Amino acid sequence: MGIIKKGILGPVEGSVGQVVGYIRKGVPVIRKKGDQERPARSERQKAVNKRFAFAMSFVKPTRNFINVSFSCSTEGGQTAHNVAVSKTLEAVRGDATDYHFDYSALIVADGELPPALNARVEMARPGLLRFLWDQDPSHKYQRGQDQVMLLAYMPQQENAFYILSGARRAAGQEVLQVPTGEAGKVLETYIAFISDDRKQVSLSTYTGQISII
Repeated sequence: MGIIKKGILGPVEGSVGQVVGYIRKGVPVIRKKGDQERPARSERQKAVNKRFAFAMSFVKPTRNFINVSFSCSTEGGQTAHNVAVSKTLEAVRGDATDYHFDYSALIVADGELPPALNARVEMARPGLLRFLWDQDPSHKYQRGQDQVMLLAYMPQQENAFYILSGARRAAGQEVLQVPTGEAGKVLETYIAFISDDRKQVSLSTYTGQISII
């Protein structure tokens, strides 16, 4: 049963036949009821949904990072999240029975700034990763003021650790805290740069897999 609280010309709340009325964000809305029975999804549709859900296992724990790292890659009405999901799907391998990531192909930041030069990572001590990179002498002074963005992803726990605005590019190194007490588990690591005014980002660089000690 539908209720017209404000008279015959007022908004309908509830259902009348195949019409449903409700208030959405303060605006009266009516719509036709959906079909009671939906056609069964095909195996291909199920595989697509499962692949998307798998990609989201990486996107969700890294969402605060990717909202910044893809903020300069949006176009055509896309959001940073949309771009991140698309990039992540490109790194999914396998089929519905065994989806997995090619972490070396996974892009976690994108833009036109110069990427990290000769980037590498090492375990400085338990719970602390040290990222290092070289300073390109051909870069102008302002590129030395870019700030590093670091990301370490732990697949076993679907957890991420990151820095959004670390040391300057000119510094050549920065550290990232990661968990201790997880010996034997691995971290997939990435580095990128963001400009001092936050209006430009570099393409990310995969710095490899490192085991926690």
